[in-house]
Amino acid sequence: MASITSHIPLKKAILALEYSDHEGNPIYIGLDLLQKREELDINQVFTTKNIKELPNYGTTQKPVNLVVTDHQVLAKEVDHTGTEAEIVSEAYPNLNLNDFYYQILRSTEKSFIAVCRKEHIQEILDSLKKEKINITSVSLGALKGISLASYADGEKLITYTEEIYFQDNHISNIISKVDESKEEYDIEGLTFPSTHTLPLAVALDTFSNSEDISGNIDVLNDVLAQQYKETRFFKNALQIGIGIILIALLINFFVFNSNYKKWQGLQEELQIYTTQKEQITKKQLDVSTKEALVQSILTTGFSRSSLYIDRIVNLLPTSIILNSIDYQPLAKPVRKGKFIDLQKDLISITGKSIDKEDFTIWLRTIESLSFIDKVTIVQYGLDKKNTSDFELTLTIKSDGTTN
Repeated sequence: MASITSHIPLKKAILALEYSDHEGNPIYIGLDLLQKREELDINQVFTTKNIKELPNYGTTQKPVNLVVTDHQVLAKEVDHTGTEAEIVSEAYPNLNLNDFYYQILRSTEKSFIAVCRKEHIQEILDSLKKEKINITSVSLGALKGISLASYADGEKLITYTEEIYFQDNHISNIISKVDESKEEYDIEGLTFPSTHTLPLAVALDTFSNSEDISGNIDVLNDVLAQQYKETRFFKNALQIGIGIILIALLINFFVFNSNYKKWQGLQEELQIYTTQKEQITKKQLDVSTKEALVQSILTTGFSRSSLYIDRIVNLLPTSIILNSIDYQPLAKPVRKGKFIDLQKDLISITGKSIDKEDFTIWLRTIESLSFIDKVTIVQYGLDKKNTSDFELTLTIKSDGTTN
């Protein structure tokens, strides 16, 4: 007799769920198997009448194999091992296969058949789907008990609804249980209550996959298995996609953060360059202003000023002392950043005179100069020491003629 674990891939987990009834109400009997370190363990067994409690047992995280054994599943034994059509016809001559699922277990001398309305099976699947339970296969009645034949030692095993009898590694008889008796079983170290015998058999059959069982319900099982594969593929693809997006966002964040730091550095350099440019522009403006000032002075004919002043001073008598002589004096006070406004073609002279006659002769001499257009006495007055303070304004001819 082969070991149970020899048929189970390492770390393979499977969950089997029996749908039956108790006093007219649905009941769910579940068993979860897991192989750990070459040992097969029953992870958990559970029984509940409330379908809402099923997700609490981790049924939404794994593929679930369903076996239906409620009162709507009909089972018969026939002395025939021919084709499926022959077995179905002998057991249920008028059965409409468009409305019913059937499943057949053949032995050497007889066959066992279980049937159930497709509508009822679909209602069960829909109710479980609402709880996000992934059903990957459906079996009917106690036929899957064949997977425990090699471990029963020719004795009977009790399930929640049936008594299964074994002989020569085959099922010899299946009888509906008339009482609620329970037993504890131990198969190769697996301890479980008799109520969970059939879920254990279904779980083990998913690994060994008995070829003695067939039926039109296989079409439904193929569809359920494909749907689960597609759902799992989509879920995995979605998770991988989200992972890729998160990685891309993370990489983008680091790239952005790096570029942002570079941008900040460039912004700081730009700010420095902008400040330096503003300072250079300001300096250039100051230089331009000074250049304009120099140009303004040059355009006044400053080169002639020394000639004019020299001619005037040479005519000065000893009785006159000059305090100041300004060539083209300021029209208004000098202001920073403003052009200097000069009184063009004017010479302002201030001083003191102790001889009125010499002062008068000096004025007439100045008036006779070729570059003087007009002499204006702005101020003239005596002080207590017989000294006269004066202020003159000389208007220079615009053609600047000198003799």
